[in-house]
Amino acid sequence: MARMNEESGRRRHLGRVTKRRRPIFWIAFIALLLAALLALRPAYRWLKTKRADSLAAKAGRFVQQKNFLEAAHTYRAALQLDPLGYHPLQGAARLATRLNHDEALGLWDQVVRLPQATNDDREERAATLLQAGELPAAAVAIDELLKQNPDTNALVLASRYSERTGNSARALEYARIAMKRAPQDEIAQARLAEVLAASLKADERAEAREILWAVAAKNGAARKSAIESLARAPDLTRDEQTKILDQLHTLDPFTVTDALLAADLRLRMQPENTALIYDEIIASWGAKAKLEIVQWLNAHQQFNRVLTLVSPGERRPKLLLARLDALAAEQRWDEIETTLSRKDLTFDSVVVEAFRARLAAARPLSLDAEEHWNKAITLAGNDSSKLRWLGAFAEQCGADEIALRTFQRLGRSPADTSLALAGQQRLAAKIHDISAARTIAEKTLALHAADPNAQNRVAYYNLLLEKDVSANATKAKELVAKYPDRLEFRVTAALALLRQHDPGSALAQFQGPPIEWAKTPPSWRAIYAAALMANDEATRANELLKSIPLDRLSREEAALIQRR
Repeated sequence: MARMNEESGRRRHLGRVTKRRRPIFWIAFIALLLAALLALRPAYRWLKTKRADSLAAKAGRFVQQKNFLEAAHTYRAALQLDPLGYHPLQGAARLATRLNHDEALGLWDQVVRLPQATNDDREERAATLLQAGELPAAAVAIDELLKQNPDTNALVLASRYSERTGNSARALEYARIAMKRAPQDEIAQARLAEVLAASLKADERAEAREILWAVAAKNGAARKSAIESLARAPDLTRDEQTKILDQLHTLDPFTVTDALLAADLRLRMQPENTALIYDEIIASWGAKAKLEIVQWLNAHQQFNRVLTLVSPGERRPKLLLARLDALAAEQRWDEIETTLSRKDLTFDSVVVEAFRARLAAARPLSLDAEEHWNKAITLAGNDSSKLRWLGAFAEQCGADEIALRTFQRLGRSPADTSLALAGQQRLAAKIHDISAARTIAEKTLALHAADPNAQNRVAYYNLLLEKDVSANATKAKELVAKYPDRLEFRVTAALALLRQHDPGSALAQFQGPPIEWAKTPPSWRAIYAAALMANDEATRANELLKSIPLDRLSREEAALIQRR
């Protein structure tokens, strides 16, 4: 009996121990399971990252094969696995940039925020901003690059930005620094050549062509850019045009830009085939690059071809905008009104108000036009991209006062100061406000003290207003001595000599190769006529005066030919 009681006690004790151990076992099991899960989570993330990188590499191979659609799908799959993966984001950003897609900027913004981002990534983002016309953001990005011991690419970007914002002197400065840093770098060579090609001096333009021909002869990264720059050059001989036309067709990839450059060359070389050239461009590129084609056709005043390519029901804003431009050029105002009344219109409100203003001015409903212009300016606010578009559009429409106000507002943006002043300068001269033009010219000169164009404009306006004649005459003569082939500078020097009562020397400014006066601005003809009259060459002066519309002259310019 005692043995039974002892056995029973032992079993009860073992039961109690087992019951105590069971919760401990489960706790330990759960803890081990959680530890395993926590260990698996980074491993799973690592596997997803590796798979995303593998897909990004595969997409890169598709890009090399020019299978851009598959590349885009593969990058998208990679980003679904790893939305913040460096390689998928960088590859997708480069592809979007190459295809000129709007999402490129957003992708680059994500890339440069990653810890793996390189200086090359930041340069590519800045280049994309510049290409997209996002000038204020590009200015910030390029300024950051310049603070960090900039390489050649950063200096080339700074040169391109300076050129885009109207600062040609700074563009040349950065291009020359890039060349000093890397004399054999073809991209730096091509950039310097591009800047020199726009020079005032014939020898610098010749130097530019020489550099570009040398770069184009090599098979380097800058060959394409050099050939395209040569295709745009105005001073090519017939043989050079033929050579460049052949080289354009060897470019790979041969883009719509290259096709349009080739077409422009053919239009200059074969004016008898104009209609055929337009039709061939439309047949080859009208479907796959419709926007670029219609913008090019509008620039060549082929408005009916644009209206054939872009249907009235077009929904894409940029294409519809090109159609509206063509309709306005053809004065088809009712069709414009119908388009602006569409409920599915996705235009920015600034664009809608600007076109309504253009429509009202054409009818004419001047008060309505002014109301719509004012709304457009208000809606644009301080958005520099909208103000740039609005200023250019108003100027194109002949709404000079509106354009002037828009450019004045644009001038508040530091990144757009040069462009805004250039717009104000054109408009002040156009409305013959010489005092305002002089003030704007002085502001431009303060920004670009080394720019001979700015120096000449200040001297010209001061001489018209008879202010500081001696000092401005000295500056005008210095500019002619340095740039003897610039007729604009010789006109200013002639005005200076007339103010100094030296008519013989004034007339001597126009000696040399024959001048096609019919192609020059009325103000230049007025000063030449004044020089002829001051030298008692009345017959030649009177013949020239017949070609000068007095309403195209300022009061001060008209006085030069009326007082004699």
